[in-house]
Amino acid sequence: MENTQNFNMGGTQASSSKLEEIKKIIFGEELETYNSELKKLKNLLDSYRTEMSVKIDEVKIEMLRSIEKSEERLLNQIQQVQAVMQQELQNQRQRQVSKSALKQIFDQMSNTLGQ
Repeated sequence: MENTQNFNMGGTQASSSKLEEIKKIIFGEELETYNSELKKLKNLLDSYRTEMSVKIDEVKIEMLRSIEKSEERLLNQIQQVQAVMQQELQNQRQRQVSKSALKQIFDQMSNTLGQ
């Protein structure tokens, strides 16, 4: 039984090599040329894929930097606006106190004049 299996396997290999020979006879150099061109195209696609991956990574890094810079600028502007608003609020409070003090002075003057 083993001899039969070995014979069949050998027969398969022989028929496979015969098939390859027939292909070479029919298609000849064209098949090799096509295979060569396909390999070149595959290599070219692989190099493009690698190049695109690198460029995508570069753009990603650049975008992250740009986002960080924008965040910093926005935070800085917000802090400036807060500082201006705090100063304006403090000025308003001082004016409010001044108006109250002025009102008290006028009230005292009117009371003094009224007596």
